[in-house]
Order: sequence, then structure tokens, then C-alpha cells
Amino acid sequence: MRVLHLTTEFPPVIYGGLGTAVGGWVTGSSRSGLSVAVMLVEGPLADDESMIYGRPRAGVRTGPAVARGAVPFFRVSATDAIEAGLEAVRHWQPDIVHLHTAMIWHVAEAIRAQTGKPLVLHVHSVDRAEYELGHEPNQWLAQAVEQTAAIRASDRLIALSESESELLRFYYPEDQDRIRIVGNGIDDSASARLAAAKPRATASPLVLYSGRLVERKGIHELVAAIPAVLEAQPSARFVLAGGPPHVSGEDLARQWLPPQLGPYRDRIHFTGWLSATQLAEWYEAADVLVVPSRYEPFGMVVLEGMLHGLPIVAAGVGGPAEILQDERTGVLVPPCDSRALARALTRLVKSRRLRRRIGTAAAREVRRRWTWPQRVERMLDVYRELCPA
Repeated sequence: MRVLHLTTEFPPVIYGGLGTAVGGWVTGSSRSGLSVAVMLVEGPLADDESMIYGRPRAGVRTGPAVARGAVPFFRVSATDAIEAGLEAVRHWQPDIVHLHTAMIWHVAEAIRAQTGKPLVLHVHSVDRAEYELGHEPNQWLAQAVEQTAAIRASDRLIALSESESELLRFYYPEDQDRIRIVGNGIDDSASARLAAAKPRATASPLVLYSGRLVERKGIHELVAAIPAVLEAQPSARFVLAGGPPHVSGEDLARQWLPPQLGPYRDRIHFTGWLSATQLAEWYEAADVLVVPSRYEPFGMVVLEGMLHGLPIVAAGVGGPAEILQDERTGVLVPPCDSRALARALTRLVKSRRLRRRIGTAAAREVRRRWTWPQRVERMLDVYRELCPA
């Protein structure tokens, strides 16, 4: 079986959890013996990808641009994506097209119309929920139009969690028979195992936030919780890792921190956009991970924190609520509740024993349930529905 993945993010082009997840699916599928290829469509998310790649932006390529291990890789511009996508399908002859974002639905639509290839849509988030639950700007409603078209036309819909499946059934009841639940996975590593096993610093516990700096990620609630935590544990520190490419940490701090946090400014650090290697260094240095999202379809960051043995304080919504077991592998708090968030964080920064107990259980659990071989086998079941042979 041959599967062509269509995406706007693929390592090293990562703006959020989507790029990490797609990279994991492709790598994990290839390791499991599945024939996979990737078509990365440039342009929809950034004005200048050349600074991400560190080399001049490539033009349209109709054959494999590079071979990453055993994976053919097509890198094309957004303006020529339909033409290049059709050429890639003719060249590589996939059995299934796996679309990871409705942002490039027009490419998948053209391929489907001209080739009849079965189409799997991976719904990494529900755009209508981004707006209605996450309070994201109106652009999500505009994007929901394309996502709706993609949902209606796809042969299978991949939901990341039971809660996401419920949302899809709520918004698209006529399409519910095609929904399959397949959560993401994660790769283990020697450095993550070492981080999970090592004693963590206690003199000045570090609370890490990792992810996009947007409304639905609960940044306002986190910022509102910080003073109470630092008053209770003055030695604690907060690091907010992530942000748009080319925006400095200082600019992000000016954007997100209100003037009343001035007295705490020396203990709050914004890193700006980070590479995967740089982010891993913060996971290794942190003592607590915080995931305060208002809406979180899955939460790759949760798996990353667990892998490194971090106790996690998360809003009890979506993926985190299904991945974490409250008080055993994490601490769950109500969404949009900065006081509850502050209380939970304070408990952890003040108790090394509690951090160690929860972090150790989390590290054990993620390796038992959430590695890529287990996830890929579930996805293969979906593919086999479309291509039994």
C-alpha cells in the first residue's frame, strides 16, 4: 500500500503541533513497512520559508525533491500546487491520499476529481470549534468553509480523540459514519529517557509552556495565574516557548505581558520560535509543563512532556483530558480558570515529591500507550477499509 501525505508543515517547517504530528506519522509509517511519500505545499503559513529552511526557496518540482530516508519528498509552491500534485500522483502512483489540512483542500480535490484516489482527511482541529470554543479570530470561520467541503468529500475522517469525534458528529452529523478515532503518537529517545530519569532541580523550579501563542491556547489565563504562583514560590521561573517565526522573545513579551507583571519580569522568559532541538533542551531543563488550552484537539505537547518525565498541569479539555489521568499522570483543572491553574501550579512548584511521583508515572504511561508503532497499526486499519488488498 502506498500513501501520499499532503501537508503545509513537515519538519523542519513546524509552526505548531501539526508539523510534529505529520512528521511522526510519516516516519512511523515508513518504519512499520508502509510505503509513504510527502508533498509539502509552501506558502499558506509563512511569507518567507527560506529563513526556516536556511536556503533559497525552491520552485516547483514534479519528481521527488529529496529522499528523506526511504520517503520520497515533493516540495512545491502554493501557486503551482495543483499541477505539481497531479504530477506527483502520476509519478508515484499512491493508493491513498492523506490530507492533513483543509488549507490545501483544493489540491486534494483536484487529485480526487482527476484520479479517483481514496481520500483520508486528518482533522487535526475543527475550525468551527477553534472560533466558538477557543475564541480564535473570524479567520477560522472562513477556513471552516474549506474544511466543511473537505469533510463532505473525504472517504474517511480521522479524529484525534473521543471529544473531537463528538465535535465532528455535532457539527457534521450526516458524516459521522466515516469518522475514525486515531490519536497521535511519539518517538522515544535516549535523551528523553535520561531526562525522565534524572533528578530535577529544586532551588528554582521552572514552569514551561510550549506551543503557539494564540487565544485558544489559554495564554491569558496562564499570564493571569503567574503572579500568584511567584508570590507563593518566589524562586520559581516561567518560560513560554514558541511564537511566530522571526518575532523575538522581547516583542512577544511586550505583546502578552500586561504592565502589572512588571515586578515579575525577571522571572518570565519568552523564547520566540524554536527548532525541535532547541525545544528539547527546554523540556530537559523544565520541572513542570503547563497546557492551559481552552480548546485542545489532542496536544502533542502533552506527549512530549510525559516523555521527558514532566508533571503536567492541563486544562481538562479535549486530548489532555483523555491522555492524562488526574492526580496520577497529570493534574487537570477547569478551562478558563486562572485561579485553579495557579493553585495547581503552586502545588507542584512547592513539592518536589509530588513532581517526581506524577512525572515518573507519566513517563511510564506514554511509553506504554502512545509510541508510534501502536498508533500506526490503528491507522493501517483505516487504510485497509479503503484498500482491502
